[in-house]
Amino acid sequence: MQLAAQHSGSSAAVGIGYTQHSFVRRLVRLMPQLSRYGVVSIAALAADFGVYIALYSAAVAASLAGIAGYAVGMVVHYFLSSRFVFKTQGSRKSEGRRFVEFLLSGLVGITLTGFIIAIATGTFGVAPIAAKIVAAAVSFAAVFAIRRSVVFAV
Repeated sequence: MQLAAQHSGSSAAVGIGYTQHSFVRRLVRLMPQLSRYGVVSIAALAADFGVYIALYSAAVAASLAGIAGYAVGMVVHYFLSSRFVFKTQGSRKSEGRRFVEFLLSGLVGITLTGFIIAIATGTFGVAPIAAKIVAAAVSFAAVFAIRRSVVFAV
């Protein structure tokens, strides 16, 4: 009986090691695409901030400038993602449907961000900047996964 317990424990450890190894291999295979997605995200953020600063400098209310900047950033992100990150050739989805799904995935990111910041700061007393950093990382990963597996799934 002891031998069976030792054997099952060791095979479980081997199973866990195999699962971790498999995860690492999948992550390594994702790195080129994830890196391109990161670069595209930075470009979209630059467009967002550029529009925001330009409009705010032209005396547009900060909230409206922020919304306009975010909207432009989303369009830039979609355009660049479609061309440089995800394969769209062979997709049965129309461009319009893909764009709507892309926007909805962005709403998931916004919702996650707000929820994580609210819980982290309100419940756990985390500093707002630290909460935002955590929220940004979680949102980035979740939205990338949705866009990869749903929006741009071929």
